[in-house]
Amino acid sequence: MSDVDDIRQQMAQIRHDMHYNVSNVVSDVEDAMDWRSPIRKHPFITLGVSLAIGYFVVPKRRRRVEQAAASIQPFLEASVTPQYTPVRPEKPPKSLGRKATGWALGLIWPLVSQSVQAYAAMWLESQLKQHLHLNPQPTHPGDGFPPTSAGKPGESYGGDAVYRMPKRG
Repeated sequence: MSDVDDIRQQMAQIRHDMHYNVSNVVSDVEDAMDWRSPIRKHPFITLGVSLAIGYFVVPKRRRRVEQAAASIQPFLEASVTPQYTPVRPEKPPKSLGRKATGWALGLIWPLVSQSVQAYAAMWLESQLKQHLHLNPQPTHPGDGFPPTSAGKPGESYGGDAVYRMPKRG
């Protein structure tokens, strides 16, 4: 019996080792195929290499611009005409009170405009409801309209059941 148990134990050890080895090979292959793994492992070297490549790849524009300006300079000097440059008066600096007022209005104005819009939307909605008689208001108490609904979900003012669409998913 001990031979059978030894063989089973060896087989279990071989399966364990094989699983460990296969998982290591899979992770090594994933790292080799993943182009981001060198960036994760060596971020500073990658940053330095990318900066060096960027420095050498990007053209030096200043020399080209200076050469072009030097070659065009005789033509520019020949065609120079005096130009009128308007003189703008300098604006006096704003006072501290005026700056504070502008800052306060800048903070308050969005709140005020949103409040006005919300009020206008509610007023327009109530006007539409009254015009289309969607929400009838009794003129006298006791006209047959209850002041509130029956209180049961899905029922209208008259107590009739309202059809509701079934919920999805």
